[in-house]
Amino acid sequence: MRFYKPYLSRYGETLTPDQRNALQSILLCRTEAMGGHRFRCTHCRHEHFAWHSCNHRLCPRCGAADTAAWVSKKLEERLPVDHYLVTFTLPARLRSLCLTQGTVFYRLFFRCASQAIKDVLADPRHLGGQCGFMGMFQSWRQDLLLHPHIHFIVPGIGLGKDGNLIKLKRKNWLARGEVFAKRLQSLLLNELRESCLLDSGQVRSLWRRGWNCDVQGFGNGENAIKYLGRYVFKSPISDARIQTINTRSVWIKVKDRKTRSYHSVEIEGIEFVRRFLLHALPSGFHRIRYYGFLHSRCRDKLQLIRGQLGAPVSDTESGQEKTVPAEPPTYSCPHCGHTMISIEHRSRAPPWRRSIPELCNTRSQAA
Repeated sequence: MRFYKPYLSRYGETLTPDQRNALQSILLCRTEAMGGHRFRCTHCRHEHFAWHSCNHRLCPRCGAADTAAWVSKKLEERLPVDHYLVTFTLPARLRSLCLTQGTVFYRLFFRCASQAIKDVLADPRHLGGQCGFMGMFQSWRQDLLLHPHIHFIVPGIGLGKDGNLIKLKRKNWLARGEVFAKRLQSLLLNELRESCLLDSGQVRSLWRRGWNCDVQGFGNGENAIKYLGRYVFKSPISDARIQTINTRSVWIKVKDRKTRSYHSVEIEGIEFVRRFLLHALPSGFHRIRYYGFLHSRCRDKLQLIRGQLGAPVSDTESGQEKTVPAEPPTYSCPHCGHTMISIEHRSRAPPWRRSIPELCNTRSQAA
């Protein structure tokens, strides 16, 4: 974040509250302002101070533990059936709404995309019953440009009105991507017109364009869950993808999806910060959502499906999860490798000491 001051000089007046909060959290992550713990080695008596992390979902240094826990839990809970990855991508002409109406538009996109899956799979030609699936929103490409899309993991099983399982009409086949895309197009454009986010001319223009939805089979779903797990609690770019930084530019490693090869891309430092902050999601927006019999309110239906499939029911799904007191984490001494114990806790600094002057000045200018 060495380029954040030049970025504020150029784009500070356009900074949104969510981008400001993200930038402040990342700049203060694992610093004295966040507080921390002092540890002492039980063997060599060496002391080490560890600052607390910010836990912001855009921070590239946070989220690894949460990601591992989420992947482990979802792998344990997945049903023993074929799974499919359904990916909806927004047309380029709608991406401007993400910048001006992000809070409303992102929720609208999620609602219409999930309804498109429900409507298509409710058709007897495909499944003909209630489906269950989970979705994850992602807003970036490898080069950090805005590319809003939603990944849905859909088990190839449904539940009929009589409580019986319904299998897909064709083995290893969910539905064509064009069918899902056409349904999303109808739902989303109608919603955008009724909410006055687009005028009639813009809606007619988008009706004439093809929309994109990709459907892939992922076997038992393990690889699909691990694939989404890379992005669940992580930021658009990790330190491993940043190759070189100088006083003007940043070089990052980018993967070409067609050739599956990597190449370096140079991005101006200020432009790098601008692209990075494009993905600061609105406050309260949930990137991961669950629908149908995978929703938390449908545990009884999920238990019924598991029973008919002969799959074990976890304590979490049965509502009888036992809370086991978590053992305090242990840390090893960086000098001798023996166990370290906590001897001091330092609280987080008060709000007035956690403020960054440059961001405060930007806020007053924007106001």
